[in-house]
Amino acid sequence: MESEALILFQQTTRGTGTRRFKVYRITEFEPVQRLVGRFQKYLRRNRFPEEVHTPHWLETEGPLMESTLAKVGARFRQFSTLYLFAVTNRQFQPFVAVPLEVDVIPALAKSVRLRLYDADSCDDDGVPRPDAEPTAAVDRDSFEPPLAGAVGEGGPLELFHLFALQSATRLARNPRRGVELGDPDVPTALVSHGDHVLRVDLHSGKPLKRLSSHGLFVNYSEESIPGETHDDRLNAVLQHSAAIRYRYARHMWAVRKRTADGTMADDPDTYREELEAARAHFFMELVDEFGTAIAPFSSGVYGGALRDEADTRADTFSLGGRIDFDHDSVVSTLDDADPNYDPEYDRTRR
Repeated sequence: MESEALILFQQTTRGTGTRRFKVYRITEFEPVQRLVGRFQKYLRRNRFPEEVHTPHWLETEGPLMESTLAKVGARFRQFSTLYLFAVTNRQFQPFVAVPLEVDVIPALAKSVRLRLYDADSCDDDGVPRPDAEPTAAVDRDSFEPPLAGAVGEGGPLELFHLFALQSATRLARNPRRGVELGDPDVPTALVSHGDHVLRVDLHSGKPLKRLSSHGLFVNYSEESIPGETHDDRLNAVLQHSAAIRYRYARHMWAVRKRTADGTMADDPDTYREELEAARAHFFMELVDEFGTAIAPFSSGVYGGALRDEADTRADTFSLGGRIDFDHDSVVSTLDDADPNYDPEYDRTRR
């Protein structure tokens, strides 16, 4: 399911049983605060005895499917879509997907050429002017060890790698999604974020296919996430999680290039063991940071472990219990986790 964002409308509001949602694709939702305000007004003015309908003012495509939250989370394409919204008869719940893949630098190095521009150097459509000079340029040679400059610690790629991977993944699936700019044989995308515009030129889509699609959904309506508005909170989640991921990505790149030893796994015998341990510790840092704002319908063993530990069924929007595993136990916890676990169907807990 690939889109600018997915929006889910609840279909049942009475009785017992798992709620189902109709899933729609939307193409315009920013700024998020405006969308939140419109939906809050919409919910105050309407009553929904059976199901929640899409408002007439919402630009949508669909419904794509009807499903439970757990199935939507499992099918969500983490690196091509970042945003998911859920609408019940009473609330509007905004989520951002945080991909748990940390081995992202090989895909960046082999797939894309990146150029970052100041927004002031671009026209109203976000297209760099002919005389615009990029503030940072990244190609395959930029990733030669040690990582420094734009691709090093604190460089712009620390945040923009997420948008680069998102755009590159979309271009790889459909090159016609790009803009006509430069070489017509090289699919190109432009991404506006804050005061910057990122140009993404895709040279190969094959390395992108190796990226894991598992991830967490973070509900940034939670007060525990700092920020004055929903847009502030969204940016806080994006920036903080991206910085943590990129720290682990630099570590994995150093291990791959044999300029550093594995330190994530206990006595790692293979690169794969180190990678799985790095993903687990990244996951743990996100749990420490966002806590109950993480959705129970998050995917893979990560969602299964959270639902088991917090005793929270998948058909909810936030975790209902404590998380007691930590960095010392998270690797073994995920090794033992069942990605399909849902305490709602676990008779041993009754």
